[in-house]
Amino acid sequence: MDTADQVVFVLQIILVMGPLAVYFLGLGLVNSQARPSLVNARADFVLLTIAFLPVFIGPILFLIQHDCWWIAGAVLTAVGAAFWFLLPPRKSAWVVYNVSTDQCHRLIERACRRLGWTPARLGDQWEIIPTELAVTVHALPWLRNATIRLRSAGSSTTDTQSSRLLAAIEAEMQREAMLPSPMGASLVVIGASLLGVPMWYLFHHIDAIVDVVRHILFA
Repeated sequence: MDTADQVVFVLQIILVMGPLAVYFLGLGLVNSQARPSLVNARADFVLLTIAFLPVFIGPILFLIQHDCWWIAGAVLTAVGAAFWFLLPPRKSAWVVYNVSTDQCHRLIERACRRLGWTPARLGDQWEIIPTELAVTVHALPWLRNATIRLRSAGSSTTDTQSSRLLAAIEAEMQREAMLPSPMGASLVVIGASLLGVPMWYLFHHIDAIVDVVRHILFA
């Protein structure tokens, strides 16, 4: 493998593993805080897509290099269609990080009672009386987060009620006090390990990178 190939290989490793490492590090740090965090599900999904996008870009570039244009186009179209289909609506879902399933349900119940509303729970769904809101909780215990989905009539009244409920949930989060979770520490370790791989390749091939940069600057 010549110098240019070594540099290209290192850049490919950094491109693929760098965003994943940063994502897992950020996720681990969020899950290591003393309180839960509320993030819009649409923004969370976009960040997740950016983190995993290089995993899909690599095979597409490989297909293009081997003149498989129509296959690359089909894969790219499929990835774009999947992204658009899975993209959450703007104001209907939120992700609560650093929270257990039961804790998330307690936050919703306390937030409703703070507003003077009566929450009625049926499994993972809440009916909020006397509003027209319905709240569904989908949890990912292994990542220590839960997704809150709001269903409403879409009127200005229910939009205001949704905003008030979210503000009350965030206020209840400030009352939480937790020890750092083992999950958060595990995610930090995973992120650091993923980051260590491209950094090792970077320092291992630093002479080749310096040579390429020297040729570019002084050609």
